[in-house]
Amino acid sequence: MMMMMQTLNVARRFGRARMAIVAVIGLMGLTLGGCSSSNSALLDANRSLQEQNTKLVQDKESLQTLNQQLQDALAARDKAMAEMQALLNDTKSGRADMAARIDELMRKTGSLNFGNIALDGPTDQALRELAAQHSDILEYDAARGLIRFKSDVTFGSGSDVLSSNAKSTIRQFAQIMNSTAAAYDVRIVGHTDSQPIRRTAAQHPTNWHLSCHRAISVLREMTNNSFASERGEASGRGEYDPLVPNAANGNTARNRRVEVYLTKPFRSMGSGRSETTAPAEMSAPATTKPAAKTTSDDFQK
Repeated sequence: MMMMMQTLNVARRFGRARMAIVAVIGLMGLTLGGCSSSNSALLDANRSLQEQNTKLVQDKESLQTLNQQLQDALAARDKAMAEMQALLNDTKSGRADMAARIDELMRKTGSLNFGNIALDGPTDQALRELAAQHSDILEYDAARGLIRFKSDVTFGSGSDVLSSNAKSTIRQFAQIMNSTAAAYDVRIVGHTDSQPIRRTAAQHPTNWHLSCHRAISVLREMTNNSFASERGEASGRGEYDPLVPNAANGNTARNRRVEVYLTKPFRSMGSGRSETTAPAEMSAPATTKPAAKTTSDDFQK
């Protein structure tokens, strides 16, 4: 009985041991199974971190490349700005130099006339006195060395025939040119306003014709007073060189004028013309033209 009890106790102990072993084995299995799952999660996490790290490295390299490009662009911009500033400085310096040169040229040429010569004192004084005596018909521009005849006093409307007052003034001017101003030649230029020719269109088809014909009349009158014809030149600018803007209807008296510039002699070296005899076309008397009454419809030239 006692042995049976002992056997049972042993069996019970063995059973308990076997159960303990099974429990341990189960526990060990559970433990081993848990470690395997944890390792797998760690591997997955490690793999994800490595992928993220790889991406971050790539992003870093991209940012470094972009940063280098920006640095290069900034350097190029700074260089361009430096070059532009240098160019601006050169331009300012050049502009200052140019302005100084222009001022110097203006200072040197301020007293020069159309022919780039300064009139001598006696000639300048003689022309000033002539203009003062005939201020109704003459203006003297000392800076340009010219005498300006006012056309409305010098000529009739649309005509190239000189008035008696103009002839007297031109005679005095010719005397100055033959004495005090004997070293100069003259360039005579006629001008008109912008009104078209009407009443005298048969003699002067355009303002060019009228301006030229008036300049020739002044030169012819000078040669009639012993001024050597080879010392003179006559031309016309018509309406294309106004002193002031023409009025809306083109009728602007100030633009109707004949200007006489004193210039350097411009005769050719081979000229064999006489100093006192005018060519036939210049010394011949003006062609007689039929008189015409001036009406309110006539354009004043």
